Amino acid sequence: MTKVLPWEFEARSDRLFIHFDVDEHFLKLGTFIETAESARKVIEALNSTFFQGSLDYELIVLPPESGTFLSKLAVLVGVPGAVFAFLNSDVGSAYVEGLTGKPPAEWAKEIGENHQERIQTLQGLASPEDEEPQDGEEVLEPTVPLPEDHDAACRMGAKIVVGMTRGVFERSNDELTKIGMEIGDLSDALDARAEFFAACIEDRDVKRIGFSSDDDFPIPRNQFPERAQRPARKEKDDEPPEWTVTIEGIYVTSPNWDQEDQKTRQWKGKDSIRRDCFFVIEDAEFWHLVKRKDLHVEVLDNLKVQWAFQMIDGKPKNRRVLRVLEFNGDMLAEPLTPDAIKALLGDFTTADAPRRQPSLFDGKDE
Repeated sequence: MTKVLPWEFEARSDRLFIHFDVDEHFLKLGTFIETAESARKVIEALNSTFFQGSLDYELIVLPPESGTFLSKLAVLVGVPGAVFAFLNSDVGSAYVEGLTGKPPAEWAKEIGENHQERIQTLQGLASPEDEEPQDGEEVLEPTVPLPEDHDAACRMGAKIVVGMTRGVFERSNDELTKIGMEIGDLSDALDARAEFFAACIEDRDVKRIGFSSDDDFPIPRNQFPERAQRPARKEKDDEPPEWTVTIEGIYVTSPNWDQEDQKTRQWKGKDSIRRDCFFVIEDAEFWHLVKRKDLHVEVLDNLKVQWAFQMIDGKPKNRRVLRVLEFNGDMLAEPLTPDAIKALLGDFTTADAPRRQPSLFDGKDE
């Protein structure tokens, strides 16, 4: 990366905070070095896997503020195009949403709030003299446009990278498993995560860990050992059953409107051939509508969903609603593409819904 002047640094970077809950306002040097190095390894694994090593970035250690124990690492992105290209792909949007908890629409809104005028200029660049599309040619606009201002684009690119890095450390083991961390060099990111929490275990003064500048420490010490375990490399014979994806109409007999409580009590309903089924809804856009109270709820709600399940002993198990397509007849979303599904599930197959209802992938070769 080329040399960055001090006044350019603030405009083009974002902060990765590592907040240690300790009794005194100091931290062992070894803990600081090992955790910072783990953060670097996670970013490098993300760069290798998702950006093919093209992410031009620097990780810079910032001096702590007086009287704090807040480790601050600045992520400086020099060429943000790779980040936005990744975010606007099916695979990229799925991983960014999984790790940061924010779908592309929210990132676009955040960019719009900060740089609305510049984005409107960018979207309005096409002039009447521009070449018209050929017959049948579709012109696609990026879901998350690259800000015209270079510093703003760099800063937002850094913020996305920081959010993904933070997600690797902050998400639980189960959440990371659902996201899918077995492609590319993401196993190296999990190894670095394990090293991070192993260093925290060694430092008995560290009671909790957080990843913001606030006094919020969501990871207590009793969770360190689980997170410090390196992921086992699966043998071929130990592979779980492959996921099968279908589109199907169901009606709900017992909903659970608490998103975080779905592991304790799943949704219950009837599938298209009136079999009882239990399932969880993982569609972030659906839950966003729930929180905004934008759904028309009835006594027995009818859903059209794109879901995945595993066939175990001849029966569909572990049903996961990846996308809610319709809710009581109201169209909510388009189905996920095969690339987006693969990013969430890994290898999968498709099948027709019972009674030969149309499937998303009818007529498509896998």
